[in-house]
Amino acid sequence: MSSSEKALVLKVGGFREADCWVKLLTPTRGVFNAFAFGGSRSRRRFVGCLDPLSHVLFTIGTNKTGTYTVLEEGSLLHNFPAIRESSAKTGLAVNCMKFVDAVEIDPSDARPVYTLLLETLYMLEKDGGSSAFTPWFFRAKLAFEMGYHPDFLSCGMCGRSLVAEEGCQFGVEGGQVACRTCLSSGKPLEGLARPVSTGVLRALDWIQHSRPADWLTVSMDSEVRRQASQLIELFVAYHLGLSWDNGMYKKV
Repeated sequence: MSSSEKALVLKVGGFREADCWVKLLTPTRGVFNAFAFGGSRSRRRFVGCLDPLSHVLFTIGTNKTGTYTVLEEGSLLHNFPAIRESSAKTGLAVNCMKFVDAVEIDPSDARPVYTLLLETLYMLEKDGGSSAFTPWFFRAKLAFEMGYHPDFLSCGMCGRSLVAEEGCQFGVEGGQVACRTCLSSGKPLEGLARPVSTGVLRALDWIQHSRPADWLTVSMDSEVRRQASQLIELFVAYHLGLSWDNGMYKKV
């Protein structure tokens, strides 16, 4: 039985003479592969739909035995022309799409991740984003959307507010912050921990509660940005098992 669903096209490849395989992200299925038979020659069923960076309403079914997914037809919703026309915007968009592909989004996490990627593409389409912020903001926000929700403004041990507290540490494995008092009382954080300033904690809390449209107007001290991005990379590597290396995401 066929159904219609909006999807973001992540990758497309060809096989045989006129057929395509397509990697998609949808809000209910997560990331999956489907076949578009005759897709590379179709002038009616898939016009403009089988390119990465396309937002498409697909009719999706299966083959007769139900062993694989088939795209029956598509209706292009948006193909983000302003991103395609700019190499800088394209690079940022592809970075985010590669991360989604590498994480292998489960259906239970699909809707917030789909919404996040779609909002990020529209943000890039509107104003371009920043190469200094967009990729690591996206990685952090995706981790938060998948259920990793550290409280950056309270001590994970005693609960006290950390708004004006210095001498704190962030525990990467437990995803919690410890205040100076708790650390000095002989309760060290388990596993990998890093010193963290109140400025960095506020920045991480802001990212956690932001949306991609907010990223266009943010400014951040260079040292805060450096420390926050390092913590995010450690957090993503530990909890999602991925790191950025030589232009691609690798399992760690």
